[in-house]
Amino acid sequence: MNWNLLDEQWKNRHDKTQLAALEQELDRELFRSDAEREYPLLWRWARLSHFRAMQAGDNEAEARRHYEAGAEEAKKAVALQPNRVEGHFWYGVNFIEAARRRGWVTVARAMPIAMRHIERAVAIDEAYHFTGPLRVWGKLTHQKPLLMGGSIDRALDIYVRALQICPDNSTTLLYYAETLIADQKRPKAREVLNKILNDPDDPEWRWEQERDRGLARQMMDSIKVGS
Repeated sequence: MNWNLLDEQWKNRHDKTQLAALEQELDRELFRSDAEREYPLLWRWARLSHFRAMQAGDNEAEARRHYEAGAEEAKKAVALQPNRVEGHFWYGVNFIEAARRRGWVTVARAMPIAMRHIERAVAIDEAYHFTGPLRVWGKLTHQKPLLMGGSIDRALDIYVRALQICPDNSTTLLYYAETLIADQKRPKAREVLNKILNDPDDPEWRWEQERDRGLARQMMDSIKVGS
């Protein structure tokens, strides 16, 4: 398996042809008899499942199906290589997003499990996937109820750390802006949102950047001028 070729296709995931080629190759390899022993294959499939879920948009049933598939493959990856970041990260993020599509009771049960894997990913490699572990850790810390350890201030600190490492990632910036708004820091939030809108294109984050710019415009519209 040429993992470098697959990762080049992943970088071009905004291109439907490249994405289809990647999916076809992973699909073929996944069903080999020894596929469950292939850590690099399992976490890459979990990553693709997460992306497919994001592409599903408002189709919650389709998104849940992809998130659940991603969690299943990532869980197998963790079992194979518990000291590697990829399995923990893709398990945590897919697992909690699948739970969100089943309601808040399921989310409450899933949150401690997801947090455990994301925190493990942070400990192994906080910079992975453009600081993905920190980004998701911050979001979960913001979203958790206070009684479960949620904290806006702590979430903001986590985002600041992520942006020290990867200052231009549009998704981290978007999450940071959301949390600033929740903390009534709207002038700073506007500054962050403007950065999302005005930053140059990122060739490795094109699909996400386009999505994030659209969301940033919506958030800007929701902030009253002069507040």
